[in-house]
Amino acid sequence: MNPQFLIKLSVIFFWCSLFIDTSYWIIGFLGRKVRFYVLLSGVVLHISAITFRGLAIEYFPLTNKFESFSGFALATFIVLLCNSKIESYVYRISLFCVGYCFLVAASFFPKNLTYAPPLMLTIWYILHVPISFFCYALWTSSSAAALAKYFSAGNQRRFEQIIDFGFQYGFIAFSISMIFGGLWGFVAWGSYFMWDPKVLWSVIIWFFYATCIHLDYWTEAKKFKTPLALVGFVILLTTYVGTSFFTQSSHRF
Repeated sequence: MNPQFLIKLSVIFFWCSLFIDTSYWIIGFLGRKVRFYVLLSGVVLHISAITFRGLAIEYFPLTNKFESFSGFALATFIVLLCNSKIESYVYRISLFCVGYCFLVAASFFPKNLTYAPPLMLTIWYILHVPISFFCYALWTSSSAAALAKYFSAGNQRRFEQIIDFGFQYGFIAFSISMIFGGLWGFVAWGSYFMWDPKVLWSVIIWFFYATCIHLDYWTEAKKFKTPLALVGFVILLTTYVGTSFFTQSSHRF
């Protein structure tokens, strides 16, 4: 099929998903069943947009700023969809807001047909980046739960469980992602590790969340897990966005 036609389809589905997600700002305050299907519709349209784009370039569509921001937004919405039973406006809207902001930001970047550069043409890149996005989404979920714990009168224990879940499984996913990233680095640049801003901040965030997990073994320090979940979101933005826009990292997307 004509790549230009597929790109047009991708853009149409992208705008449709953005329209559906925008309506969530109102529908998100209605019943769980209604908002679940609205968000699910947006996710399906979003996946369709990414699929058409991948078919157009005949590769995994994470090659530029538009695709990167769109991909992270999708990961965030999927995590929210999985936690749709949580009856907390603060948690739900906080997590949705992050994904929506990245989706809106993606809409300002060029959406024309672009192909992956040679350094991305490896299975290790395909495994590294999507896993990173989902671990970022899980850590964002922890941050949203931390906000909910401060500003909601709901089940505080439930929010603590969400924080712990994001910490632990985000850390596991990121550890796996870093292994794949090292293999990708060796294929692309001939080295498993480089003194690069993106790599250094990835190491920092890995140690940060490793520390957060181990707070469970120090009774006096467990109370810091909630504020650290919020601090983690700042480190996440620095690692993901800051190093790509404000440094000369070789990982600039």
